[in-house]
Amino acid sequence: MVVILQRISKRVCLTFKMTTDMAEEIVLSPEVIEKRNRLASLRAELADLFEKREFMVSHERDQLTALYTSLIGKLQYEEYALKVAVSRLRRKSELIQAKRNRGEHVDLEEIEQQVENEFWEHQQKLQRQLDEIREANALLNSPILTEEATAELKNIYRVLVKRLHPDWNVNQTEQEEELFVRAQTAYKTADLQELRNILLVLNKEKSMEELKGGNIDEEIAKLEHSRDDLLMKIDQMNEKFPFTYRERLADFAWVKAEQEKLQQRIQDLTKEKLSWEGFLVSQLGMFNNVGEA
Repeated sequence: MVVILQRISKRVCLTFKMTTDMAEEIVLSPEVIEKRNRLASLRAELADLFEKREFMVSHERDQLTALYTSLIGKLQYEEYALKVAVSRLRRKSELIQAKRNRGEHVDLEEIEQQVENEFWEHQQKLQRQLDEIREANALLNSPILTEEATAELKNIYRVLVKRLHPDWNVNQTEQEEELFVRAQTAYKTADLQELRNILLVLNKEKSMEELKGGNIDEEIAKLEHSRDDLLMKIDQMNEKFPFTYRERLADFAWVKAEQEKLQQRIQDLTKEKLSWEGFLVSQLGMFNNVGEA
């Protein structure tokens, strides 16, 4: 009896093994393997592109803007402030002359207030530029991650994006959705430890679901569309400020040449401002002498 049961058991095991082998043969057919490899490749490519775009939006844009403001923007602010000052002096002179031509008393406080009102928008713009300079200084002087830590930050985020991005992972759980939101926040704030903690929660690679051929084709098509969309968005960003200055800000010769051009214009405007200040003094003195006479 025991011998018979052993034979039956062996036959069952052999049948199960044959069935399993056949299933593996079907699942791991060359066509399916090729599609799975394509899907895995697309997910990896998308993770890289998504991380690149997030880095541009969350870190590089602010850093480039701050660097531009520090190297070029400060001088542009100084130039614009002098232009406004010269325009104010010219306008003040015009108002004084108009009063004199009409034979009216020259009330300097009244004229100053009128000039202030007319140049209110310019003063607001100057204030915004000044705030940007302060923010840039604060950012450039704030602690930053080392190159090694930045590389780890980007690498971990790529892994998390590949595992957790809702568009590229079917049947995502509520916990995984929450982890992805946490990962995005941590990446934007350069919180490396938080990203490490999230990675620990996902202690093993998220397994790819067993998909039928047709479903794999749909998934590949969807990921290819997402890839093309991300590439387009990255290209569009690279055509806008501050990314258009990425290479130029790293070019010492270009930076120096721009600074020298701005410094020259600042010198010229400073002279013009002094000239107008001198003219106003003589203009007011002339009117006072006429009044006394």
